[in-house]
Amino acid sequence: MACASPAISIQNQSQDFSQNDYLLDTEWDFNHTNVTRRELPLFIHKLYETHASLFPKTTTRILFNTNNNGSSRIMKFNLNSLKPNKEQVLEADLYFFWPLDSNSTIYRESVVMRLYQFEKQKDAAAGDSAAENPDIHKVFNVIYISKAQRGWQTFKIKKPIDNWLNGEENLGLLLTISSYDDNKLITIFNDTNNGIYSTFAIITVQNNDTVSSFNTVEYKTHGTPTNCQRTEWNVNFQYKNWNKFIISPDGFRAYDCSGKCLGTEEDHENHLKLLYTYHRRPPCCVPVEYSPLPIMFYDKYGNVIIKNYQNMIVTKCGCR
Repeated sequence: MACASPAISIQNQSQDFSQNDYLLDTEWDFNHTNVTRRELPLFIHKLYETHASLFPKTTTRILFNTNNNGSSRIMKFNLNSLKPNKEQVLEADLYFFWPLDSNSTIYRESVVMRLYQFEKQKDAAAGDSAAENPDIHKVFNVIYISKAQRGWQTFKIKKPIDNWLNGEENLGLLLTISSYDDNKLITIFNDTNNGIYSTFAIITVQNNDTVSSFNTVEYKTHGTPTNCQRTEWNVNFQYKNWNKFIISPDGFRAYDCSGKCLGTEEDHENHLKLLYTYHRRPPCCVPVEYSPLPIMFYDKYGNVIIKNYQNMIVTKCGCR
């Protein structure tokens, strides 16, 4: 006898969220019609591949510079998706593309890049004009480049992220390029990059939600066609219109379990035999072991999140 299954109406067309849907994550609970799917830097897709191969017990939050229109030289990131009371920031890195022209006077010359935490000043001139004097701000990272040329650069930014999460006002970051020999200011980076060259910050956090609470229990399984076994079930995110905000994967093999439990000649647990004999309920052929699945998606702030979701893919079936 197999478990009774609730009647489910399957429709061919895709469906939006309904009150009967179970969201995998509270971060999915927002109006997805407002999501703008941007062209992502290749490195972000590589990050997802790393999660898919290693399944780290961390969440990666990718924040984009909200001031990348060239009107401000201050890089700023929306930290509203970070949860200081639930998440611990382990690492934070800034990635920016330096579009240095080969005709520049500093091309393949030695330069020094300094990253500042922008701070509010007491005088009235403190706004973006204060960027003209970067030394009034808090410098926290310096890198030396021996042969400056076009390409990606990166800075560690955990310190300012921690400062902002601990109550300091988030006024953004300021990046300067100076000559190596006389330390003369050459320029202040003005971010106009977009698409695959967008400036972004990668925040790696430890979140209790990424740790599995599933306790593996051994159950007897049977491999004959008439008995409890794993069956094919392919989940397509487009069916529920989840593809509006999920970037990767498009879907996956979740698998399911079906088949008979308590065959007359089979060796089953005594508790299952009692359930059947005393008409408590039919023994169920159900998943008993799972593997995780990494999902990359947009949150309501336009950030990209890469998170591992536990107990997503059935790896073993059993009777209980």
